[in-house]
Amino acid sequence: MGSNGLETALECVERGWPVVPGALWVGDTYVDPVTDSECDALALSSSAMATLDPDEVRRLWPVTVGNVTRSTLAVLGTLMTAVVVEPEQARRVVESEVFRASPTPVVLLPVPTLGLMIESAVFVVSSADGLDEKLVFPPGGVLPLPPAVVEGESTRWLVPLTDCEGLMTGPVLARLLTLETSNRR
Repeated sequence: MGSNGLETALECVERGWPVVPGALWVGDTYVDPVTDSECDALALSSSAMATLDPDEVRRLWPVTVGNVTRSTLAVLGTLMTAVVVEPEQARRVVESEVFRASPTPVVLLPVPTLGLMIESAVFVVSSADGLDEKLVFPPGGVLPLPPAVVEGESTRWLVPLTDCEGLMTGPVLARLLTLETSNRR
């Protein structure tokens, strides 16, 4: 699974992650693949419309000709949160024994910053406890999941959803990030 938006959305629902449909990046704009209408942003739906119902997911993510479907946006809140770190730091954390023993999903996400697309690593965790609040996505925000495209740049898994049994807690990730930083000194 995980090869298109529908499969990613169903994987999220199986894990109890609420999702909403997103648009596709086509040429130089976002497009709803079902209606072919242009959109202003990747998000097509409000996070208030998030669903955990597999039948609703299948209805909202129809697969069109050419196996094209909407992007999957995971809605952040009480069930999960997202924490942004630099990609190199994330790679070092992911290589640690402690992380490998109980991994959490990590998305490589292009983030528009000052007119440039900067790649960031986003850890998906169960809580923001113990983490720098400047690095935590706001509740009610959405996280584009692979294979979503953000302004022409693909999102990718550093640690796929399918490789993780659950979500790491905020305090565990905070300890790993602190340990990794202190080991570099």
